[in-house]
Amino acid sequence: MVTPTICFRADASAAMGTGHVMRCLTLADELARRGGRCLFVSTPETAEMVPSLPYEVVTPEQLPFGSALVVIDHYGIGAGEEARIRSMSRAVMVIDDLPTRRHHSDLLLDQTFGRRPEEYRDLVPHNSVVLAGSDYALLRPQFAAARSKSLARRDGSLRRLLVSLGGTDPDNITGRVLDAVAGSGLAVDVVMGAKAPHLDAVKAQAAAMAEVTVHVGVSDMAGLMVGADLAIGAAGTSTWERCCLGLPTLMLVIAENQRDVARLVGLSGAARLITVDDLPAALTVPSTELRALSAAAAKICDGLGAARTVDAIRRLPFLKGLAP
Repeated sequence: MVTPTICFRADASAAMGTGHVMRCLTLADELARRGGRCLFVSTPETAEMVPSLPYEVVTPEQLPFGSALVVIDHYGIGAGEEARIRSMSRAVMVIDDLPTRRHHSDLLLDQTFGRRPEEYRDLVPHNSVVLAGSDYALLRPQFAAARSKSLARRDGSLRRLLVSLGGTDPDNITGRVLDAVAGSGLAVDVVMGAKAPHLDAVKAQAAAMAEVTVHVGVSDMAGLMVGADLAIGAAGTSTWERCCLGLPTLMLVIAENQRDVARLVGLSGAARLITVDDLPAALTVPSTELRALSAAAAKICDGLGAARTVDAIRRLPFLKGLAP
């Protein structure tokens, strides 16, 4: 059986964060587990931002000809470039978050809760497969594995807070959140990426506060989420991780492309939408609301989206060689 080569065209930087690469990494791991050969086609800065990337990384100019599939997760790449890449490969898959751009894809994934395939009807070729909704959210296996334990402990208590605002947090929203939670009496875990530009400042700020721990380059994010009673988090890719584990969330919008996710998740009752100015008053969350937020969040995502997505990829007529 021929081993299919799958390329991921995604970048990370201090400005855009690491979310695109991290969700591609989750998909790459599942494809590799099924017998695919995966490599990343990324800028040199990407390797610096995600030094633990376990796959070969080549520059965009080195995109290999004849790949079985190229997965494009990049707001800066439009339909014209997608068509060029499609001419070099057997199939193209696009990952997007908003039904506002045209795509030249064989398969499109939008993992946003509440998204419907028909929203992309006029934006993709007529024979393109569209996977829409949080049933396809790309989560690492550790989240599905921890789901039962996490849901079982959601009793409405509030002792431990998790603050996670993306891998880079270029505007140092984390620092403003720590200012707001000072004196709350809660134990606080802060998660940041190793290349976050304000990491040293946040560490210094946390050192002067009681019961605040800064975690860098976290490998067990599921464990931290299971141990938290409430999260302050952005409306990015980690939204689906928190939902899978039923973690009640005060949700911030820290980038324009997060507004639609925040709106849909907020309407579902799975998070309370706030601004930094709403803290610390927002930290007074009644037990009944914590339990309601947890129950609503758990309905959104079960953590098995990566497997469902690869099952759909296997059904593409161009792709052979992946195991069930």
